[in-house]
Amino acid sequence: MRLLAFTKPFGPIDAARLAEAVASVGAEGADLVVREGQTVSPADPGGIAVVAAELERRGLTLDVVTTDLLDTGADAERIIAACGESGVPLVRVGFYRYDPAAGYHRQLDDSRAALSRLAGLAARHGVQLALQLHHGTIHPSASLALALAGDLSDVRFYADPGNQAKEGSEAWALNVDLLGDRMACMGVKNAVWRSAADGWVCEWQPFADGGVVRWPEIISGLRARGYTGLLSLHVHYPAADPAAAVRRDLDHLRGLLG
Repeated sequence: MRLLAFTKPFGPIDAARLAEAVASVGAEGADLVVREGQTVSPADPGGIAVVAAELERRGLTLDVVTTDLLDTGADAERIIAACGESGVPLVRVGFYRYDPAAGYHRQLDDSRAALSRLAGLAARHGVQLALQLHHGTIHPSASLALALAGDLSDVRFYADPGNQAKEGSEAWALNVDLLGDRMACMGVKNAVWRSAADGWVCEWQPFADGGVVRWPEIISGLRARGYTGLLSLHVHYPAADPAAAVRRDLDHLRGLLG
């Protein structure tokens, strides 16, 4: 399994410093977030090639580009084309949020049509799309993500047990079994439930400190199933020193991998 650093906690540093940060934490590659306030913004996707080159100089790879894309358009064309030109194999799309007022079935039809258009665009540029299992969406679990993808067989999936801790969903083993060889990446993070004034809340915490997701069991299960894909380490909690936080969590993950 290849260990990636999700670049969100590093913020808007330049490409060289970002690549150096990814190298310094001991990752094998990067899951690059293309978003405002990050190294690469949607308005300037040419930065993807710059990041890829800086990573390559340090013996690292750009394995995933994470976006907020939900449909085709000028931004999607530029970003996906830049990924294809830079040799990025996997582009994570945005979140198709669940809106109770609109209703699931209407949202399913509209979102699947949009995802289909994006998948066609990605195919023209030689990249694959990944749909993340994410709370608050119409794809929080493997079964619902597969329902959204429908017959779009080229769409891959980005599993995420930590995200699923925020919302009741299928057990990790069932998710992995359902996704099969279409699972291209798994997000790695942990959370805890804490009592608050208005009830219990689920909050992110350092992966190295444990939490409600049983990662030793998951890692063992992935090994038993022969998974050799990507693990993307996410740091979503506040950290005064992002690189130190990512390094500590990544070291813990590496320890679980043995």
